[in-house]
Amino acid sequence: MRLALSAGLVAASLVAFAAATRPDGHVAAGAYVAVPENYWPAAGQYPVPATPYRHTLRSVTLEDLDARQLLPLGIYKGTPELNANRAWYEQNFYATLAAKKVWPDGGQHWFQKWQGERPWGFAPIPQAAPPPCDQPQPTGYDAESCRYVNALFTELAASDPAKAQAARERVRRGRDVWFKGTFGNQDEIYLHFSRTTPNGIKDIWYPWLDTRERKQRFTKYGVINDPDCTEGDASTNYWDKCPDPHSSGVLGYRKYYADPLKDDSGKVVFDPQTAPYEADELKHNKRFVIGHPCVQCHVGFDPTNPPADPNQPKWENLSATIGNQHINQPTMFFQGAPEDSLARIALQAGRPGTIDTSLVANDFQNNPGTQNNIMDFQNRRVFKNRMKDPVTGEVREGLTQHVLKGGEDSVGDHLALIRVYVNIGMCTEECWTPNFPTPGSFFGDKAKQKPFRIAQCAKDCEPWNYADAKMDDLAAFLVTGGPTYLLQAKEVDGKPGSQFVDLAQVPAGRKVFARECAACHSTKVAPENVRGDREALARFYQGHVFGKEDYWQYEFSEAERNSPEFVAQYLVKDAKSGALRPKQFVAAAAAGGSAGEVFGQDWLGNDEPTPFNIIGTNACRALHDNHNEGHIWEEFSSLDYKERPSPGSMPKVINRMFPLIGGLKVGEREVSGGPGYLRNISLLSVWATAPFLHNNAIGEMPRLADGTPDPSVAARIQAFEQAFDELLRSDNPNDPNARPQKISVTPIDFWLAPREDGQGLIKLPVSKGTPIANFASANPHAPLFMKCDDPVENKGHQFGVSLSAEDKLALREFLKLM
Repeated sequence: MRLALSAGLVAASLVAFAAATRPDGHVAAGAYVAVPENYWPAAGQYPVPATPYRHTLRSVTLEDLDARQLLPLGIYKGTPELNANRAWYEQNFYATLAAKKVWPDGGQHWFQKWQGERPWGFAPIPQAAPPPCDQPQPTGYDAESCRYVNALFTELAASDPAKAQAARERVRRGRDVWFKGTFGNQDEIYLHFSRTTPNGIKDIWYPWLDTRERKQRFTKYGVINDPDCTEGDASTNYWDKCPDPHSSGVLGYRKYYADPLKDDSGKVVFDPQTAPYEADELKHNKRFVIGHPCVQCHVGFDPTNPPADPNQPKWENLSATIGNQHINQPTMFFQGAPEDSLARIALQAGRPGTIDTSLVANDFQNNPGTQNNIMDFQNRRVFKNRMKDPVTGEVREGLTQHVLKGGEDSVGDHLALIRVYVNIGMCTEECWTPNFPTPGSFFGDKAKQKPFRIAQCAKDCEPWNYADAKMDDLAAFLVTGGPTYLLQAKEVDGKPGSQFVDLAQVPAGRKVFARECAACHSTKVAPENVRGDREALARFYQGHVFGKEDYWQYEFSEAERNSPEFVAQYLVKDAKSGALRPKQFVAAAAAGGSAGEVFGQDWLGNDEPTPFNIIGTNACRALHDNHNEGHIWEEFSSLDYKERPSPGSMPKVINRMFPLIGGLKVGEREVSGGPGYLRNISLLSVWATAPFLHNNAIGEMPRLADGTPDPSVAARIQAFEQAFDELLRSDNPNDPNARPQKISVTPIDFWLAPREDGQGLIKLPVSKGTPIANFASANPHAPLFMKCDDPVENKGHQFGVSLSAEDKLALREFLKLM
């Protein structure tokens, strides 16, 4: 059977778009993509709320950053395709948040030959722009977006209303990219993931999108229900009932009509828009295909305002940038696959709140990582790196932040952001899989990665340009995300966050932090000759406020605050209120811009790279090498990254799956080309984001009696205190009171095909209890040695282990304030 283009909503838009594109899917100047009439079924039914937020927002604009010489980041100026059509992408901003392939026969295909010819073009899946925020909105999501932007730029609005309005509109657009932008990435799931399962496309579906699962989705999977939706029934074909026609009912999963199913004669046997419900339609993806915006990983419950029922949250219970610490992300895409399939088993190495983002463009190292929270990016350090323009080839110095766990993304925020969209499926067949090694190959180019080329992707995959045109708006939204402070939190029962912290311990804890932690975890960077001297560090950070300005007095003892010397050196009288304020915030405000003193906030991390063998945590994430020269993300790392000095060597270990000789050490290999480091991350809101480490392996996630992950304030504090205790214990199993070692193992016996796609005739028996890293950290194209041999997941970071019990307690309470 074959699939053909659908009629109705989508067809009307595609007809309009036909005149707007060339045969290869690229735009024709001046054309406008029509959006279906009556797009919003509940237009005007959602008033804009004005309830204040408990978590912090930042009224920062990209212009503020530019004025402070923190922009531009990177040297990339866009591709010829983008630059020639910027006006069109601007005009069709909302119409190009989603896309689809259009095959020559007019059908949708569930199979594509590996690295085969690409005969399709592209079309957008148009979405309507929301009305202005001075009007009622068509969805609760849009009303919440208005609440969000209306809370920003209030001071600017008093002096320049038009500028404030423009800033708010841009942030709103960026927020819509974050929540709705998928750019055709649904094809990764159906065309590529299906290559890795025993039964192909038959194994790729989403059982938990059945509306009858709504009451227990968070309990079972950690996914967050769309607050706008309600449980559906036969009239909705057992999908959730939602006012947004593209909401699946789960945040981060957008639904688009599949194309009608036809038999071999061309007769339509299932039209997704008109066909009656069939019992197996969800299992066979008959009605909808699913795309994935960034909030799939990054939306979570607001730690300062948790929901009464996590399966039924309200919009005010959510934060778009905190990161979902509760999601069972690793197995979400393969719930339909057999339990003994490689995809299901290998992904179980990821703990809740993690995903191995180098699993598709596989680096063959078991390294699941957390869903990063996004806070106070305006205060992250900016570095100067030499970088190569991916279009012109020009090499010159540019500004960049260090993004990802090892600082690999190092050519500016624009390319760092758009790379994520590729990593979650955009342009997979056009630009990504052609550069993957061929499963089963051992020699020559087919056995190695090749670099993803940005210039090629812009030519061959029009959705790249859809996304590329929106990254500045997305950045404008992300820089408005601020910390979540415990003292602003309120429990479901009304208990204030202040009851979860012993403020009397904070001044002593601050001194411990200055001596023991700030050399890595402060954006006030200590000189090299000071970092190794605890007493010198204490002097260097004297008077420095690590936390929120509103709480600065908690960080210092009464004697310190009343000392004339302290007041003279570190405080200044505010010209308006007459109150004493820390100089660091007053100086930041004096530098200008609409954001003022928010630039005085310490980001609590210096983003500098620290060698893996000094941190001592599981090495596989630090050894991630997809950004090396000649590897898939070569164009997304700077020359300085690629030329980082070697941090040392790792043992060469024979593949642990080899009988008899597996696990033998036969020398050393040097780590080079950029990997081998982890950046010193921010500790902002660390009280709310336990478990710890890059893989959530320190600590455990509290659950309610029925197994539901507990997002309450009390549970976050419980998780933080338990993780903090474990972090400050020895990782040597022979020491008393050592951390219990954590190693992810196979839950069942199964047969392993020694290929990344799980296919092939050769199968090896694997016993229940085998460390997953034994096969997940071996390169099947160079199988003799382990690529990373480090199975213990909660080791390392032994800093502070020798502190006294009193110092540990004080430090713990201090960190709750951050």
